[in-house]
Amino acid sequence: MFVDACAIVSLMAGEETAEAYEEALATARSPFTSPLASWEAIIVLSRPDQLDCSYSDAMGAVVEWLDARGIEIREAGSPRELLAHAISVAETHGIGKRRLSNFDCFHYAYARVTGNPLLTLDQLLRETDAITLP
Repeated sequence: MFVDACAIVSLMAGEETAEAYEEALATARSPFTSPLASWEAIIVLSRPDQLDCSYSDAMGAVVEWLDARGIEIREAGSPRELLAHAISVAETHGIGKRRLSNFDCFHYAYARVTGNPLLTLDQLLRETDAITLP
């Protein structure tokens, strides 16, 4: 299962969606995330309304949290194939305000390239052809 940045943030921050993510993650075999999804989570969690810390400190917290849950940070598949999937979903679902973010396009691509479900409650990602959980 590919763990989206939204899931990382939700679980680490104890958001109301955390329970649904936790249940789906509990049954996942070999959960993983990408450096890009980790970076997005670090950006969000470093904000004043979250951990209010430096990127380095947020990285330490995210990496420790991922390691404690056995969620590997890894690259997956061919870079060209990842790029092609990101482009495809962007062309179909758009990028920008009220559309998929640049990060979302690559989270989608990782899930597609690896043939794994995408752990996300993001409504726009759930409207793509990716298999999403919960």
